[in-house]
Amino acid sequence: MKTEVLIGGKESAHELIFSRVFAAPVDVVYRAWTDADQLVRWWGPRGFSLTVRVMELKVGGVWEYTLHGPDGTDYPNRAVFEEVDPPKRLVFFNTGGHVSDRHLTCRMTVTFDGQDAHTLITLRMQFETSASLDRAKARGAEQGGEESFVRLSKWLEFQREASRNTN
Repeated sequence: MKTEVLIGGKESAHELIFSRVFAAPVDVVYRAWTDADQLVRWWGPRGFSLTVRVMELKVGGVWEYTLHGPDGTDYPNRAVFEEVDPPKRLVFFNTGGHVSDRHLTCRMTVTFDGQDAHTLITLRMQFETSASLDRAKARGAEQGGEESFVRLSKWLEFQREASRNTN
């Protein structure tokens, strides 16, 4: 399965849209997005690691995290949840990115569409201006989003194999 990446959409010309079908039920995929212990296993581009300081999964709740680049650069982020509708939808406003350029400041909307034992995820990153979208693209947001989805797919596969081996 491949991640589809689009620039611009129906809702805004200033957005990146990622979508992919994952071989896991919607409740499993939703938990992977909302459980800090699982997020640290896959969130971020290849070679990055993640530290989650706060994860308050509720409207108005805060998610504070830092992505750690393979070169040692830290990318602090703070998101505030605007919508939490398990296991269908998450909306949060993220402020963050590189310390000198908050290139990942955008509204993120994640939808989870369960289809039997598969889940279609669509992630919309809505930036305020075309200049802010261009900054995010220049810092690798397209590749980073795609690599995060690949890492999520591998994490879900690992979980599936682990559950088979324990049964």
